Amino acid sequence: MGLTAIECPDGVCHSHHGGHAVERSTMQASLQNHGRDWCERLAERIYEMSVDTFSQSVMPSLHAAGWQRRHLDWEFKLNDLESEPDRTLVDGIINATESFLRSSEVHRLFIQELVQGTFDEAAADDLRTQAVRNLVEKEIVAMLEDKRQEILDRLAQSLLVTAKGNAEAAKKASEDALMEVERLVVNHAEAL
Repeated sequence: MGLTAIECPDGVCHSHHGGHAVERSTMQASLQNHGRDWCERLAERIYEMSVDTFSQSVMPSLHAAGWQRRHLDWEFKLNDLESEPDRTLVDGIINATESFLRSSEVHRLFIQELVQGTFDEAAADDLRTQAVRNLVEKEIVAMLEDKRQEILDRLAQSLLVTAKGNAEAAKKASEDALMEVERLVVNHAEAL
């Protein structure tokens, strides 16, 4: 899993990036005892506290004329006479960052991924992980390679209307999309 609160190499679970350590069986028992709902509530509360702290301490610093702002001014040349649109964009990105962190969808996805990853890490089902990797590497990627041209032709054909009849644009978009799907599948298998 990509996101987890614990890492459990060699049967010992550590808090993410080190710190506390307990036996995997103890961690599994604790997670089962508390249950998913408890873990979700705990993660939600910590997330809310983190976003509030970020908003109260970091956001004012980003908006102020402190070193962060001076660094942006220097790196992106925001002090030029013609830079009002750029400064507007900087303020918009800072505000969008806070909105992103406060988004209920981001909040929900973070909690869902964190709790699922934590339970998966504690369970460490190496057999399932190996099965997924083998399926991706030996079956799915091989199938995509074997049927590459057929898939590209069908996809390009389906994109012709959207591409306003431009066959080259449809073909390029199809190739890019297939490469992205291959990367996503392989990255997911490697993240397990």
